Amino acid sequence: MLFPQSTVLGLLALAATTTASTACLESISHDTIAFFSGAALTFGSNYTDATDCGLKCSTLPACQTWLFTNGGHEMKPPLHFDNTGSGPLRVPGFDGIPLEYELDLGQRFTHAACEHYNRKPIRLAAPEIQMLRLMERITEIRNWEQDVFDDATLAEWRAQASSCYASLDSETDQDVDMDLVTTRAWLWCVAELQDKAKALRDTGHVVVLDADSGVCKADQAVPEAVRHQLQDAFRHLPKSGPHDLVDPSLYMLIYGRTTVCSQGGRVPLAYPLSTPPGQTAPVHHHPLTVIAPFPRGLGHPSEALKYRQGSSCFQWLPCEVEFAESSGTAVRITSYINNLHPSNVQAYAAIEKLISGAIGPWNDVLVRGLRGRMPRRIYTYGVTNDEKPPMNQWPPEDLIPMRWDEELIRRSWSPAEWENHRVKVKDYLQLPDVDPKYRVFPPEPDDPPQTEDLLGLMTPEMWASPKSIEKMVRAKWRRVHRFSYPEPGVSYTYENWKMGKTAKPIFGPWECQSEYEPPRDHEYYSVSLEDQFRQQGLQVIVRVVSIDLTADAPHYPGDQEFHVDGMLNEHIVATAHFCYSSENITESRISYQQDDDLDIFGHQEDPFCIYKLYGLPPSPEIGEEPGVPKLQTLGSVAVTPGRFLIWSNTLRYKKHPFSLLDPSRPGHQQCVVLWLVDPHYRICSTRNVPPQQHDWWRNAVLAHSTRLSTLPRELVDMIMKETGSWPMHFSEALQYKRRSDDEREDALRAQIERFEDYWFWYHLEYC
Repeated sequence: MLFPQSTVLGLLALAATTTASTACLESISHDTIAFFSGAALTFGSNYTDATDCGLKCSTLPACQTWLFTNGGHEMKPPLHFDNTGSGPLRVPGFDGIPLEYELDLGQRFTHAACEHYNRKPIRLAAPEIQMLRLMERITEIRNWEQDVFDDATLAEWRAQASSCYASLDSETDQDVDMDLVTTRAWLWCVAELQDKAKALRDTGHVVVLDADSGVCKADQAVPEAVRHQLQDAFRHLPKSGPHDLVDPSLYMLIYGRTTVCSQGGRVPLAYPLSTPPGQTAPVHHHPLTVIAPFPRGLGHPSEALKYRQGSSCFQWLPCEVEFAESSGTAVRITSYINNLHPSNVQAYAAIEKLISGAIGPWNDVLVRGLRGRMPRRIYTYGVTNDEKPPMNQWPPEDLIPMRWDEELIRRSWSPAEWENHRVKVKDYLQLPDVDPKYRVFPPEPDDPPQTEDLLGLMTPEMWASPKSIEKMVRAKWRRVHRFSYPEPGVSYTYENWKMGKTAKPIFGPWECQSEYEPPRDHEYYSVSLEDQFRQQGLQVIVRVVSIDLTADAPHYPGDQEFHVDGMLNEHIVATAHFCYSSENITESRISYQQDDDLDIFGHQEDPFCIYKLYGLPPSPEIGEEPGVPKLQTLGSVAVTPGRFLIWSNTLRYKKHPFSLLDPSRPGHQQCVVLWLVDPHYRICSTRNVPPQQHDWWRNAVLAHSTRLSTLPRELVDMIMKETGSWPMHFSEALQYKRRSDDEREDALRAQIERFEDYWFWYHLEYC
C-alpha cells in the first residue's frame, strides 16, 4: 500500500488473536490489515503526531506496540522511563539509557535549546509585531477586559497609543510603532482583545505576545493569602548566593559523586534521611570527548553546538508532583524540593498552589511537534503583485534628462523644452520625503545629507547641467520610492484565522528552484497535562530568588543575553515565574525572543523590501546583507507583585535592569521560579537521591531520639566531628556549582553561536 509523502500513518499491533478475526477492536477506526505471529495489525491515518499514536495505543488494553511514520520518517516507540522506586532507575544516564537520549520531536514537547532543524517558528511581519505589543500594552490597563467592549474607550486608547506608545522605551522592547497599526490592524486587535477578555474571565489568565507560542499573564490567579504565605515562609531563609534563597545548582545530581537509589527504593518526603541503600551515580563521558570532530565523527558541525548544551557531569534535581484528585489541577509535592527542607511546611503548601495554578497556563503555551500554537495574522511573500519588484523599478523617465544610449547636453534642448523640464523637476524635488521605514532604497554614499532640502541645494550651475539634475532626481527617487506594509484581514478574515483557514497569502508565493514551505492551513491543538500525565505526575525544578538592593548596591544589571534555562539533559520545556514581593524598585520587565529560519525562497525577489517587511535592519546596498542573526524579539512584559508569568521554553527571554526607586531606602524583588521537566521523560529526581546537605543530616540526627541522643553533649560533638562533612559540605557543593555555572555559560555561548545570519542576497541567486 502506497501513501503520498505527506501522509501520517500509525500502525498498531494488538494482542494475539485468531486469523479468523475480521476486525481488531470496535474502538479502532480501521479494520485489520494483516496478521503477524497471530497478532492483528491495524492502521490509522488520523493521528497528528507520534504522541497521539502512542496515546491511542495506551488507551487500548489489547495494544502491544505501535509505529508512527510521517513522510517516510519512521518514529520508533519511546523508551520506557521509570523512577518510581519500584525497580531499577530507568532514566537517561542510568540502566543503560544514554544520558543524551532524546525522544523524537513528535513524542515530546518542543524546546529552543537546540531543536530539530525542521522545527522553527515563523518570523512575523513588522506590523504584526506592533500589533502584539499594542495588545500587550492594552492588557496592562486597569479593567481593560471590561472597557474593551466600549467604543468610546477604544477611541481613547487608540488616540493615546498614537500619541505616546512610539516613545516608550525601546531598550526594554516596549515601543509600538502605531504607523504600522493601520485601521485594519486596529480593528483586528480590538476583535482579538475582546476574545482575550472572554478567555480571561474563563481561565484567569491572558496570553500575550502569542505567535508561535506566547506568554501567559495572570494577575489574579494566585490568592493574596498565598503571596503572604510565601513571604512568611522565606522571610528568615538564609541566602545561598548573591540572589538565591533556593538554588537548584547546589547539591545537584553529580555523576561520579552523588548517591542514588538506582536499584530501587524511594526517598520519603516526611523523613528524607531515612532512605534505602544507594549507589554512586555512574560517571559519563561527554560525547565531544569520545566522538571525532566533523567530518570524521560528527555528522555536521552543528552537532558539536548541541552537545555543548548538555552536561555529562551535573543535573538539577526536580521534585515529584502528583495530582491530588481524580480530576482538576490540584497537586501535592511527594519528594523534597532540593535545598528547601520539608519542615518548611508553609513553603511547600504555597508552592503546591503555584504549581497547580501554573498547569492551565502551561497547557496554553506548550508547543508540540513542528507546529506552533498560533498562525500568523499577516501572511505574505512580498509587498506587491507588480511584475517588477520595487527594487527593479526606476525614476519616472520624463524626469531624467539623460538616456542610457545617448549623451544629452544642454544644447540638445530648446529653451522652452528645458524650462518645462526644469518645472517638472522642481515640482518633483518639492514632494515630501517618505519616512525611511517605507523607503525601498537606502541612500547612496554621495547623496546629500538626508536632512538637506534637495531643491534648496540646486544652484544655477546645477540647473544648467543634465548630469547634476539626474543626480538630484535619483537622490529624490531614493527618498520617495516606497512600498506599503501588508495589513491583516486582507487574504483571510479574523474569523478565518480563528478557524485556522490561513493558507491564502496576500502576495505570492513566487516560483523558486529551491524548496520552501508551501501555503497551508493552520491546525490548532490543545494540551492537557492533567489528563495526559495524571497517573505519572509531573517533575518540577524550583528556584527562589531575592534580589536585594541597597544604597551601596542600588542597581540590578539584568541579563546580558537572551537565553533558555536548563541543559538539554534536564529537558525543561516551560517556565512559571511568580513575583511574591517587590518594594522600592523601578519597573522590572522581561523580554521574549524567538528564533526562526526565514529565507527568501518563495518570496518576491527584492531583499531591500523583504528585510524591512520582516522588521529587520535595512540592507545597506545592493548585494550587502545587514548581518543579523535569525532571531526576532516579540516584546516585553512587566514583572509586578502578585503576577504570574508563564511561557514555553521555545521562547528565549532576558530580564532587564532595574534600580532603587528611592535611593535612600532599600528595595527588593522576590520571585519563585518553576521549571517544568518535559513529562514525556522521567529524569532522576529527589525521589531517587537522598539529601546531600550535611546540615540536614546533622540536624535530623540530633532532633530524633536515638542512642546518640542519650550521650553527653561533649561526646555527641566528638562523634559529629568525626563524621566530617558527610554527605557533602557546603564548600564542596559550592565548588560543583561554580563548575556547573561555567558549563551553563558555555551552553549559552553555544546557543548563540548556532544562530545563522539572514542571507537574502546570497539566496536570491538560487531562486
